[in-house]
Amino acid sequence: MAIVYHPEYATHIQFRHHPESPERLEYIMRKIAGLKLSQEITTPEPATEEDILTVHTEKYLNFIKNFGTGYLDGDTYIREGTYEVALLAVGGAISGVSESFFGNKPVFSIVRPPGHHAGPDHGGGFCYFNNAAIGAKRALKMSERVAILDIDAHHGNGTQEIFYESPEILYISLHEWGIFPGTGFHTEVGAGRGKGYTVNIPLPARSGDSTYEEAFNTIVMPILEQFMPNIVVVSIGVDAHYKDIMTGLDLSSAGYLSIARKLLEFSEEYCNRRLVYVLEGGYNGLALSEVVGGVISMFEGKDIPLQYEDVRDTSIKGKEYIEKSKKILSKYWKL
Repeated sequence: MAIVYHPEYATHIQFRHHPESPERLEYIMRKIAGLKLSQEITTPEPATEEDILTVHTEKYLNFIKNFGTGYLDGDTYIREGTYEVALLAVGGAISGVSESFFGNKPVFSIVRPPGHHAGPDHGGGFCYFNNAAIGAKRALKMSERVAILDIDAHHGNGTQEIFYESPEILYISLHEWGIFPGTGFHTEVGAGRGKGYTVNIPLPARSGDSTYEEAFNTIVMPILEQFMPNIVVVSIGVDAHYKDIMTGLDLSSAGYLSIARKLLEFSEEYCNRRLVYVLEGGYNGLALSEVVGGVISMFEGKDIPLQYEDVRDTSIKGKEYIEKSKKILSKYWKL
């Protein structure tokens, strides 16, 4: 599996004790080195302003570029160098998409800062520019249909807003209901020509392996198979892990790898192994690195021992929520 990474990602610092810290990627890269995983590491170039303008307004781009120093919101800080490293994170997503599309192989873009809360004219939630969305826009230049699957515990409100009226880019999100940013209700299905192409599966706290298995088997995979994307971009947040204190979800490392296996098999059957992971959240370094290392290992045909594989949800705790989403989505897809 190819990896996209730049050491300059470590230069981005929000403020002291902030959960979105350089140590997140340090954990991951140490894990990759310790497991002797892929040495096929690409160092990306920064995105151009033209790339940013494919999803963001010029006014917002200039706002971030000329912001100076201070708080974008209560949790998101901008300082000297933030603009440049944000461009580099977008460049990582674009590089991953290009490598995957032309190389017919899965790619993991290990980037920061994250991006899925950044909309056309706003940022926040640790995000400045929407890495995955801009990567998907680049993919759309080379293909007819692109799917974005968002498995961060927080809803990708920015990504949803960007593609809410687009039938060419399918957006699917599984997230915890009732936490930041408060969007992603199951009735939010898109608008205009994009109606039905936004798929939200909000889940209650304590949802874990069995709930995700049910959601993927009954909603996610059937919709992906009907949409038949040319490439799948995965906004992966490991904050749905039971070790992560930022949310109330209970997905295990084994649960994450089960999802990765489904997506790999899908990509092999439907889109020539074109599958791109773009890192979003995940704030427990040990769990984050285990999941990322495990996904890369699995894609390289290797197994690694897992430390965090407790299955805490064995009774499909989110069943009622899944059924609500299915009822709405059945108007647009065969479920």
